[in-house]
Amino acid sequence: MNVAILAGGGATRLGGLEKGLLNICGKRSIERLLCTFHDCKTVIVCRNYEQTKLYSDMATAIADRYINSGPLAGIHAALDYFKSRALVVAVDMPFVKRAVAEAIYGEAKKSNADALIPVWSDGKKEPLLACYSYSAIKEIEKSLVRGEKKIMTPVQGLERVIFYPVEKLKGVDRELVSFFNVNTPEDVRRAEEICSLTDLEGE
Repeated sequence: MNVAILAGGGATRLGGLEKGLLNICGKRSIERLLCTFHDCKTVIVCRNYEQTKLYSDMATAIADRYINSGPLAGIHAALDYFKSRALVVAVDMPFVKRAVAEAIYGEAKKSNADALIPVWSDGKKEPLLACYSYSAIKEIEKSLVRGEKKIMTPVQGLERVIFYPVEKLKGVDRELVSFFNVNTPEDVRRAEEICSLTDLEGE
């Protein structure tokens, strides 16, 4: 499984802290994800070359080609790196379960999807815990060249897009903690609660 951890976010609501180095339950967020995907082909995608220096001793780290273009540029860089299908995971999602990742990746591969994006019952999409095929890179690049940053803009131009119900993943992640984002100080506190209430070891 090809896995791209997007580490480029600026974490403005956390005072500009480096999200990947944020201590979550005694372990840095990036370390939690690298542990989860320890036997996968993994790359850390950074916003620029300077940021790669923070992570290059942990795993292969690459920089966005389209600077200041948000996570869409990270997805582009990941696909350009792997030249193949890749699972995309945001670094601020420290509780991603391996079984959830494998379900998303496996379903995308089985369906030969250009993109497989989990979606909640209220319509909210999770494009930063999703799987993208290399076939999506052309549409993504078109958007980036035009200065567009919204992930769903190029996705709408793809032929084979699957919006996968998040609820289907409850069988392997009962509380759906895989989709928990750490964006604010309150989220950090909530993360500690999740650690105390959930057995996360080995996931």
